[in-house]
Amino acid sequence: MEFLEVMKKRHSSRDFKKDEIPEETLKKIVEIAAMSPSWENSQPWNVYIATGETLETIREAWIAENDKKIKGSADMNPGHRTNFSERGQKNMADLMDSIEKFDDDKDLENFNHVQHILFNSPAIVYLALPKDYTGYSLYDLGGFGMSLMLAATELGVDSIPAYELIKYPYILRDNLPIPEDEDIIMGIAIGHESEEHINEYDSPRLDLDEILKIN
Repeated sequence: MEFLEVMKKRHSSRDFKKDEIPEETLKKIVEIAAMSPSWENSQPWNVYIATGETLETIREAWIAENDKKIKGSADMNPGHRTNFSERGQKNMADLMDSIEKFDDDKDLENFNHVQHILFNSPAIVYLALPKDYTGYSLYDLGGFGMSLMLAATELGVDSIPAYELIKYPYILRDNLPIPEDEDIIMGIAIGHESEEHINEYDSPRLDLDEILKIN
C-alpha cells in the first residue's frame, strides 16, 4: 500500500477473530519496526509476543483478576486524567461522549467487556525498556510502537495499543521471559478484526489548526 493508505487504514481494532498470525508474519512485523530511529542509535526496545497456549493462560488469569476488580498496577504509572493538559482532558471526555453516541447500551457494554478479555486477540506484543530509561528512550519506544502497527497494517494485520494489556505485569512475568529489570511499557493486541459492530468505531481527531503553528 501507499503510505497515506496505510495511515488511513490503521485504526484501533477492538475485537479480533481467533485466526492465528503466522510466526513468520510476526517476525516480519518486528523486523520492519526495528528500522525505527532511536537516540544515538541506542535501539532500547525489547519485544515479547504471547501467542497460543501462553496467551490463553495469560487471558484466563487476566479475566480472573478483572472479575475480582483488581486495580491495575502497570510498571509505568499512566497518571490520573487530571494530570493531563486541559486539551488532553477535553479530548478524553469527547472520546467517551462519541463512544456513547456510537453505541446503544448493549453495544457499549460489549465495548468495555472486550477489553477485559484482551480483545479476543490471537497475539499480543509487549514492548519493554530497561529500568531507569530516559525520556528519549520512551520517545524512541513510542516511534517503534507506531512503526510496528503500521507494519502490521501493511501486512494485512490489525492492531490496538491499550493500557488494559499491561495493567497486571505480574501475570505477564509469570508467563513470559520478561526480567524484573525491565519495565513493560505498552501492549499491542494484533490479529484480524472481527465483524463486530465496535470495529466500525473511529475515534475523533483534532483539526490541523488546533495542533499546528507555522511562523
